[in-house]
Amino acid sequence: MPTQTAPPLHAFVQLSYGYGARSWHARWQKGEIPGINEPYAYGYYRAAGPDVTVEQSEDRAENPFSRLVRYGVRFVLGFDFVQAWRNRAGILSADVVWTHTEAQALAVLLLYRLTPRRTHPPLIAQSVWLMDRWPHEPAWRRLFMRSLLSRADMLTFLSPENLAQARTVFPGQRMEWIPFGICADDMTDHPPPVRTSGDPVRVLSLGNDRHRDWSTLMAATSPLPDGVACHVTIATANRFVPPPHVTRVTPTHNDMLFRLYDEADLVVVPLTHNLHASGITVIEEATLRGLPVIATDTGGLRHYFGEDCVFYVPVGDAQAMGHAIVTLACDPDRCTAMVSNARERMRTDLNSRSYALRHVALSRELVSQRSPAAREAADNGPAAARDMKITVGIATCGRPGILRETIAELRRQTHPPHRIIVCAPTLQDMAGLDAADGLVLLQGPRGLAHQRNMLLQHMEDADIVVFFDDDFLPDPDYLAQCAMAFASDPEIVVATGRVLADGAKGPGLTVEDARAMLADPAINDTPPLPAVQTAWNGYGCNMAYRLSTIAEMGVHFDERLPLYAWYEDIDFSRQLGRRGRIVRVNGAKGIHLGSKSGRTPGRRLGYSQVANPLYLSRKGTFPLDHALRSIGRNMAMNAIRSLWPEPYIDRRGRIIGNWLALRDALLGRISPEKMLTL
Repeated sequence: MPTQTAPPLHAFVQLSYGYGARSWHARWQKGEIPGINEPYAYGYYRAAGPDVTVEQSEDRAENPFSRLVRYGVRFVLGFDFVQAWRNRAGILSADVVWTHTEAQALAVLLLYRLTPRRTHPPLIAQSVWLMDRWPHEPAWRRLFMRSLLSRADMLTFLSPENLAQARTVFPGQRMEWIPFGICADDMTDHPPPVRTSGDPVRVLSLGNDRHRDWSTLMAATSPLPDGVACHVTIATANRFVPPPHVTRVTPTHNDMLFRLYDEADLVVVPLTHNLHASGITVIEEATLRGLPVIATDTGGLRHYFGEDCVFYVPVGDAQAMGHAIVTLACDPDRCTAMVSNARERMRTDLNSRSYALRHVALSRELVSQRSPAAREAADNGPAAARDMKITVGIATCGRPGILRETIAELRRQTHPPHRIIVCAPTLQDMAGLDAADGLVLLQGPRGLAHQRNMLLQHMEDADIVVFFDDDFLPDPDYLAQCAMAFASDPEIVVATGRVLADGAKGPGLTVEDARAMLADPAINDTPPLPAVQTAWNGYGCNMAYRLSTIAEMGVHFDERLPLYAWYEDIDFSRQLGRRGRIVRVNGAKGIHLGSKSGRTPGRRLGYSQVANPLYLSRKGTFPLDHALRSIGRNMAMNAIRSLWPEPYIDRRGRIIGNWLALRDALLGRISPEKMLTL
């Protein structure tokens, strides 16, 4: 019987206009793309093989009108959406999509937003300049870009410094560093020059990046230390007035560029501070041409080449750069060793084939998470997941009857909880429950943040803590699915489940309603969703945390958020997200009853709807644009619905609370605690 084999992985590479497969290849054949380049841009085609096919975006011929439309859309959005729209058939039919810069990633994600009924392949969204530009972007554009990029399956970066900065903007998202490499098939020998007294050192510097520091290079070589003569050639499209010892050229053909390399003694990459490994392509090209390199120590270049490969100097230090040039010019043996070490790095890791294959490995991981086989594997579960100790923490107040039903559902979990801990202000709040093996009853101050902090103090030897609201009824496999997710990916630090029905958004649900829904396969379904998806935060009614990360960071729920502690889940999740991923585990399902008993009165809750987002924005765990959007959305809903209020929501009390908070904000006296005085 013939063996069935899986179809090849089909990757689609979306690149900017001008980098289309046919147009790039035609220019490459003519030598019109200066540099050591690939037949197809960036070498993604090297990932192709018997089990992988790679398709690259194409450029459509344009007339003046269509070009004007594309430029106009790009001007408004900040990225070329028209190019992605023209390639939408290839994007939407792929198994996975790769982009090279944030511009293409944003365009693909907007395409996904505008085609909600289509199946969207996972996206590996690479960014290059985004983190350098982020502080300078207008607030509305940051909001727009964050909204799009937060939905990417994976964010990748060419520099660990870029990635570290992105953690502060997109905490909890899946991120990877992918070292960039160029075509390393051929390496040209370049013997170190034998200098005689009076011979000038021939320095070559190249690049068009705005982070090139030409002024420091020219200061460093005018003159060189010890009276050493020097001539500098700067190959760039940037315009400046060069001093007498500097020649500025603009290579338009590879023959001219390679001649510049051949005539140089060494290459200098002068840089201003940056995060995106500016200059890495030039360093790799110089290495392939056999030239030693001096580079400014910034942008994460050390993660590519150590000091045995590249001579590093501090940012803006002309004196150190001048001494480095003289040192290498007078030490041919050191130059030879540096080039040899750098070439070994390129043979093994820093080349276009390794770069492309890293995309394949990450793609297989993303695709497998969406496959039926991955869900079947999750059902079986590895030993690490079966052995994981999960403690369930429940903060409760005023709902003893519902609490007992929730505890009963937890007793039915296929992955039994290691311990269930309940914290309530009074014993009456836990009436009908008796402490026993596996069930711990605690009394603590009233307030969700206070109670959850007390729960954290009694976790003991658990691996994972899952916080359930006292009115959340989980599917029997909820904890098993959580265990599988945390065991399979050590980067996951926060997880939230899939809420099948949320009574908090309506009049509420009864326990009988919830059990009927869990038993109904039309509601408790298994749609073709990824096993794990990136999420913004854990949703307070059901959220899980890795306890080792909580202990390592020493975080706690913010007790300045009183009573119902509006948005304490966002604050806590986003703090943990700085150390790893925040995800939604789609197999972890349940019903949130949304019981109306024990809720915060309308006026107090309305005050918190404004005060808490502003407080968390100042604290740094809730971006201001998100805070303002949340405040605006809640105020608009309260104002509109206050005209015809729902019987189960005090809309008029909430809108009064909203306006009281706005007044206090304008007077500079707003604080979360003030809601207790209302």
